Amino acid sequence: MMLRSGTIVLVANVVDVAAVLLRNIILARLLPVEQFGLAATFSILMTMIETFQNVGLNRLVVQDSRAEDPHFLASLHGAQIGVSVAAALLLAAFAYPFALAMGTPALTSAYLLLALVPLANAFGNLETFRMQRHGKFGPQVRRALLSQPIGLLAILPGYWWLGDHRAALVSIIAQQWAAVVLTHVHVRPAFRVAFDRMVWQTAAAFGWPLIANGLLMFLILNGDRIIVLHRFGPAALGWFSAAVMLTLTPANLIAKSLQTVTLPPLSRARSNTGAFQRIYDRCCSATALAALASILGALLLGKVIIALLFGEKFMPAAGFLTALACMNALRLLRVAPTIAAMAHGETRNPLYANLVRALGVPLAMAAATLTGAIGPMILAGILAELAGATLAGELAHRRAGIDGARYRQLLLLLTLCLAAALMVTWGSGYGWLLLLPLATLLLGRCAARLDLSAALQVFRATPTSRRG
Repeated sequence: MMLRSGTIVLVANVVDVAAVLLRNIILARLLPVEQFGLAATFSILMTMIETFQNVGLNRLVVQDSRAEDPHFLASLHGAQIGVSVAAALLLAAFAYPFALAMGTPALTSAYLLLALVPLANAFGNLETFRMQRHGKFGPQVRRALLSQPIGLLAILPGYWWLGDHRAALVSIIAQQWAAVVLTHVHVRPAFRVAFDRMVWQTAAAFGWPLIANGLLMFLILNGDRIIVLHRFGPAALGWFSAAVMLTLTPANLIAKSLQTVTLPPLSRARSNTGAFQRIYDRCCSATALAALASILGALLLGKVIIALLFGEKFMPAAGFLTALACMNALRLLRVAPTIAAMAHGETRNPLYANLVRALGVPLAMAAATLTGAIGPMILAGILAELAGATLAGELAHRRAGIDGARYRQLLLLLTLCLAAALMVTWGSGYGWLLLLPLATLLLGRCAARLDLSAALQVFRATPTSRRG
């Protein structure tokens, strides 16, 4: 049975994200808010691990035509082993300083156990990702559909065994190891390792901006949570992490799906400016619509969702859900220029944008310190995201040689929409008088370029797999 590649990817990513969300909901129901806050420190450290390993080898095998050469792929496996071992050693070295910084020195041994994750990732088969060059997403879909549910199922025995926040640690390790094992299931050729200095240099040139960008993203995505932990305590970190998860998870789902299915056709069309422009404009419209939907969803349904999924003990998060959705909406919109730049082999675009975005972290710290409140801290992040989204667009348009008028227009309208949404949340209900016409205008501008058939083409732009 032949399925459209975009649909396959979307379904797999939905299952992936839904399992992560459900895992955190179960933990939130099992644990007190303070314990859930401690469990959140595992995810913060996990993000750090992923940052050290994020040299983009899974994207290089899609973007680089040499990936068809078995020796090139084997050499990337060798580079992957080197990077992963280095990440494990760095984690071992930083576990205790991290525990001190988080105010959780008793968890040092638990943090050390997370070194098992990069050691496992060293042996993932990149053939799973290389096959995406030809629109074959089956192995990646199988990995997503099975690994996260395995991590989800590991929660209950982990909680029965340990009885506290360490159940999250059991779940993370089980999921990561399962994901690596699944890259070897029904995948040919088999995993091979080679060591080629020229290929390593290629991987380093491609990956160093991604590592630097990852470090910035770690600071950006976790800076607010670290500030909340230090300024307001573990309980506040618990409910704040729930709010961050509810707004960031949908944005990550859309970004991951768009990158997976849009990067291959953009890479193929980079010598055809007209085709490249059409795919890019549709990607911009799709991200703008998703960003608007996330803002309206948080504004209309935020309190209900918090109460339904996490319970009354997490209700303080409801007051900040819309503001966090606004911040992630701007981050989602700049996914489009990031993918466009990457299609031209430029991986520094998100690095430069995040350098600007990272300036919001000290501003957020100052805002939280001076006001003793979380709202101004989030507002500092929103302003920094706006600056980062503006820079990402300008750099990508110059690098790809495309017209950025549509992106700039959508960014302006989205900014006005989120300003009106913040008025509704923190100011007056009269903000609806601005939000409704602005949202209608944004919707119309997107629909003018992104009709139903075009929207489907964004997710069907890659060839369909000829095999089940």
